[in-house]
Amino acid sequence: MKPKTDFTGKKLELSYPVGEMSWDKAMSTEWADGWRMPTRLELLGLFHEAEEHGHTFDDKLNVWTASPYAIVPTSAWDVDFDVGFSFAYSKTATNMVRLVRG
Repeated sequence: MKPKTDFTGKKLELSYPVGEMSWDKAMSTEWADGWRMPTRLELLGLFHEAEEHGHTFDDKLNVWTASPYAIVPTSAWDVDFDVGFSFAYSKTATNMVRLVRG
């Protein structure tokens, strides 16, 4: 899959949403051209960097990160693209996936 770039930050490019899937599916997918799942800190940083530059995201959805939730091993972190907060969800839930590269 070749995602398209939605925002280019100082260190990373952020893709448009590439689909909705479980965390396990997103983590096990082999992404092309250097794209990968972002960590929680990377995704939060890109969201807020984009916001500072006046960039708005059309999707106001929860987006998976590659960061598991240490307290509950069956959960992982996501970022809410409406408000820019991070929450832990069950890895079996479906959330949107955005990728980074850089």
